[in-house]
Amino acid sequence: MIRNSGTCSMIVSLFSARTYLMFCCAGLLVLCLGVPVQGAEYTVAPSGASFTSIQDAVSWASPLDTVTVWSGTYPETIKISKKITLAGVDTGAGAPVIDPGSRGDAIEIAADGCTVRGFTVRNSESDGILITSNGNTVEDNTLVGNAIGIGIASAGSNKVTGNSVSDSRQAGISLKNAKDNVIGENRVMKNTLGISIDERSEGNTIVLNTFSNTENVFSKESGAAWDTLSSQSYVYLGKTSVSRLGNYWSDYHGTDQNSDGIGDTTYTVGQGGNRGQGGIKNEVDSFPLMDPAEYYTQVTPVPAVSTAATTLVPSGTETIPPRQSVTAVVTASPVQTTGPVSNIPSRSDDRAAYAVAIVAVLVVIGIVAVFILRSSNKHRSRFSKVPSSPEKTVARPPDLQNGEEPEEPVMPVRPTHPRENEAERTVPVARETEVVPDEETVFPPMTPKAYFPPELEGKYTDIRHIGRGGVANVFAAHRKSDNRLVAVKLPISFDEVTGKCFLNEIAAWQTLRHPNIVEVLEVNILPVPYVEMEYVPGSLEEVPKPLPVWKAVHIVHGIADGLAYAHAHGIIHRDIKPHNILMTGDFIPKITDWGMSKVIATTMEKSSVAGFSLSYAAPEQVSPAEFGRTDVRTDIYQLGALFYELVTGSIPFGGESIVEVGNAIVRDDPIPPTEYNPEAEAVEKIILRCLAKNPADRYQTADELLDALSRYLDEDD
Repeated sequence: MIRNSGTCSMIVSLFSARTYLMFCCAGLLVLCLGVPVQGAEYTVAPSGASFTSIQDAVSWASPLDTVTVWSGTYPETIKISKKITLAGVDTGAGAPVIDPGSRGDAIEIAADGCTVRGFTVRNSESDGILITSNGNTVEDNTLVGNAIGIGIASAGSNKVTGNSVSDSRQAGISLKNAKDNVIGENRVMKNTLGISIDERSEGNTIVLNTFSNTENVFSKESGAAWDTLSSQSYVYLGKTSVSRLGNYWSDYHGTDQNSDGIGDTTYTVGQGGNRGQGGIKNEVDSFPLMDPAEYYTQVTPVPAVSTAATTLVPSGTETIPPRQSVTAVVTASPVQTTGPVSNIPSRSDDRAAYAVAIVAVLVVIGIVAVFILRSSNKHRSRFSKVPSSPEKTVARPPDLQNGEEPEEPVMPVRPTHPRENEAERTVPVARETEVVPDEETVFPPMTPKAYFPPELEGKYTDIRHIGRGGVANVFAAHRKSDNRLVAVKLPISFDEVTGKCFLNEIAAWQTLRHPNIVEVLEVNILPVPYVEMEYVPGSLEEVPKPLPVWKAVHIVHGIADGLAYAHAHGIIHRDIKPHNILMTGDFIPKITDWGMSKVIATTMEKSSVAGFSLSYAAPEQVSPAEFGRTDVRTDIYQLGALFYELVTGSIPFGGESIVEVGNAIVRDDPIPPTEYNPEAEAVEKIILRCLAKNPADRYQTADELLDALSRYLDEDD
């Protein structure tokens, strides 16, 4: 009885130990499966980084890794065959440029679930970016001068958002046998063909894009969604409206009677060459935008009675799975009109805590398992009293003679980054790819943040470089004191003469407080010279032209109002041009660079001061001996030149050289705006009076110009 009882106890003990271990291992496996997985990060730069070739870094990376590419020009082709994130970062010299020359596709995405963002891709003889796989995201890239900007071939469920595609020889965006893709918030301009879709494609959503091309669309797809298919709340020209939203088409000439920014008639997308002809049912954009998509801000879905009303589904079908709402589809990342992508994924504190918890559980399981096994071995030896002959004794390894478990074999671990002394694998620095760094490009030792003066890092957070002009770098940042988003300008060069001019001009600007003037929040020379001002996302330079006349008047009226205020305070701008007119999301113009644009530091030893941009210069700026000194009427002339461009799409005077342009400004009469745009007749006299050679023949004050514009607005109402 005693022996039988001991045997049963031993069996139960062993069974319980094994069951416990299996249970613990299963639990640990479930726990591990719940951990958010994130890969390693690698850096590519022309010098001073782990890699100098993008393809080398992509080939080396494992699935879920991130490859970060710094500013520079990379003359290579790239094929992505594993799930990774490829992110371009502007380290001060612009977005990294991929220029394959005549060697096929610049970037091919052949693996599912990849992300490519933040690059300038140019001069490909085939596709700038070719997608041949599913579930990828291509966002915030600039594609210039490729045969095809972005191509999707035999692939589905991809998101192409926030890209700028121009000067493509065949098509800006091409879809071939493409299904359930989202093409949203892209700027497709100056291409031979905007978007091409073949008859095998289906279920695609094309919404909130800006198309301004020689030919905008060639589509044979039946049932594509060309608008949001559900009502959206949005702000347009300062007014909140509710409607479905389509795309902007430069060749749409419909009206907008209720001023909600949506055309009153449909835009015929068509069936390729059969557009507008009988025999084939035409596809239409039922809610064409009157303006480029960026002027429709704060776009959010309107809650509907039925949840199905707020989903995106292709038109012409009855039963299909619901898609995401337009805001979820086309705003895959926070809105950022300018500037490169600089936020690379990093492990969060939550993930670190999760990993520590797993290690702790694993340690506890191991300790308990060893204790149970030892107890079971002792229990077994206590009740096993039957002696065994030496011949039948099975020898155990020495490390198990005392009941200890063998050590786990050490498995080789793949290195997380290339090591110079690694014998088994050597990472090629550059194979057949020659990296050509941009001229005067200096790379920071660690991150792009190094370009922002360390002396100011205690004042700002979330700093990102958004632009560089002739005299200043511009950063967007949040003030730590109140978390307000601001723009910070830092002069590139500060010799004595430039510094004095900078401070004198900005000091005057700082006194101006007007809705149509960018507000200077702070100016200081300590700890380093800088200007802090309100953040405004876009500029008039980026707006496609010509504009409808009423809209041009709306903009010019706001600028003139700001100039009238400045003139009353004794300040003249002298450099009014589209680049110096920033535009808010509500389409409100704000004048910037009151004098900073006049300061040009050519070297550290010598400075020169310029007062205008020649294309918009007044005769007295070109030839002061003949036309006299500049005054408030100079701003009126320049505003007239800008007005001319807004309604015609052309500057009033041009030429093959500076001399020709200067001579035209002081000698030639501008071509009447109505020869470009017959609808400009109502404002032609206003524009031509602003452009009078003799300052005495122009409007003498900005207030006089405002009166003339107000009369037009009254008549238009």
